Amino acid sequence: MTDKDQTTQNNDQPETDLNKLEEELNQTKQKLDEMTAISQRALADLQNFKRRTEEEKANFITFANIALLQELLPAIDNMHRTLEHETKDQEWIAGAEQTMKQTLQILGKIGLSTVPTLNETFDPTKHEALLTGPGEKDKIIEELEKGYTLNDKVIKMARVKVGNGEQETEKK
Repeated sequence: MTDKDQTTQNNDQPETDLNKLEEELNQTKQKLDEMTAISQRALADLQNFKRRTEEEKANFITFANIALLQELLPAIDNMHRTLEHETKDQEWIAGAEQTMKQTLQILGKIGLSTVPTLNETFDPTKHEALLTGPGEKDKIIEELEKGYTLNDKVIKMARVKVGNGEQETEKK
């Protein structure tokens, strides 16, 4: 072997080592990119899991509240009926009215509200028409029993009397 051949062989050696290093670097970059993508997907999955868990927790609380309120609503309806009757004991009436007001305020804090009725347009998703009578067509003319929503979800429909489009005739 000549000196020239040996020099050429020695010059090829660093180039081969450099090529190997570049190839290893490219493979390492590719693995890093894959691992980065995997970690980003895992992080996104974790965030989605946390969001779904919070939504499920909120739904559970709402459904638990609905069950409780549906048990309480008949008692509240009876209290409304009691307050509608006339009595001479004004102190009792004032106390009962205050108790009813306080109860509804407490329930309002968790999202309970009454369904609007009088002079509203009849909405079959919120109102149950029990009677019809003279009055503007499809307008509620009397509330027979209150309806309630919990955070805008109807949990008890209002029972109402709806106008049938006929005019009231005067009674003589």
